[in-house]
Amino acid sequence: MALSDAVVGNLTTIYVAVIAGIKAYGVVSGRSFGGFFVLLASTVVVCLILVLTLTWDLSRKAMYAVTSRDDAEVHESCKGGICWHGVAVRSSASRVRFRLPEQLGGTEMNCT
Repeated sequence: MALSDAVVGNLTTIYVAVIAGIKAYGVVSGRSFGGFFVLLASTVVVCLILVLTLTWDLSRKAMYAVTSRDDAEVHESCKGGICWHGVAVRSSASRVRFRLPEQLGGTEMNCT
């Protein structure tokens, strides 16, 4: 949810910009808006921006979820009994190798 995250991250800046915009409109139009009206109008505008960006992000995510199932290629790589689901065959994760330490010269441990 990139867009709504950006809006939430800059909420104070957006709020101050909306208040400044309302005040600037008042100066240009020759009207004087009271503090309560500016507070109420800016809160409504900021809430509307939040709802619209959240709706936009959710609709894009839903669109991606619906269309990606039809067009997606599932990459599955299995080697030695370990399967990588959803990992591209040439990705670095599919080349991870685990090695056990070598035995030390055939010595056995005696626990007496």
